[in-house]
Amino acid sequence: MADDLRQSIPVRAGPQSTPLVEPAALESLTTTRLCLGPVTTADYPAIASLNSDPTVQRFLCLSKVPPTYEQALADLPCFLSAPSSHGGGLWCISSRTTGDFLGLVLLLYTDDRTEVEFGYRLLPRFWGQGYATEAGLAVVNHAFGDLDLTALCAIIHPDNLASSAVAEKLGFVRTGSMTRLGFNLDHYTLMRNPPNNSDSQETATTN
Repeated sequence: MADDLRQSIPVRAGPQSTPLVEPAALESLTTTRLCLGPVTTADYPAIASLNSDPTVQRFLCLSKVPPTYEQALADLPCFLSAPSSHGGGLWCISSRTTGDFLGLVLLLYTDDRTEVEFGYRLLPRFWGQGYATEAGLAVVNHAFGDLDLTALCAIIHPDNLASSAVAEKLGFVRTGSMTRLGFNLDHYTLMRNPPNNSDSQETATTN
């Protein structure tokens, strides 16, 4: 089911914008409803609003209260400097029809650089409309196709049922737990070719 879903949304490379992170590697992508592009300085205010939203940060800001808008804006250089995977990084998600900023989707190395982590965050008014799954499919296809990665992980708070559901729709399987900043979190894994069914997850190509 996850493999059929992964193939159901066309993904193609989009026009390159002026990127702020990974300028030589991060590729713009488009789906039926969304544009995924590199972060630019024009995106700073929208990202700061996203990162300072208490609802968004409920399961992301584990060790402290969410930052204010001003703090989030000041923290952006550090936030955007997270180690990216080869060809990965942070994409801004925007609507193809309105150009509205919806949120972020990412492929970044874990802190110990042993895995490539998939993640996303959306403004609350765009929740429940399938955008996280659609953006996730684009990035997963890109990771396993264009970037030739063999596995991805997702780290999710056990109470974050919506994100767990998105991960499972994309084919991620819970493989254990881990501790981050003193909190117990669920660890999910998505293999390009699972050992028990190597032919079930076909690599998607961009159009």
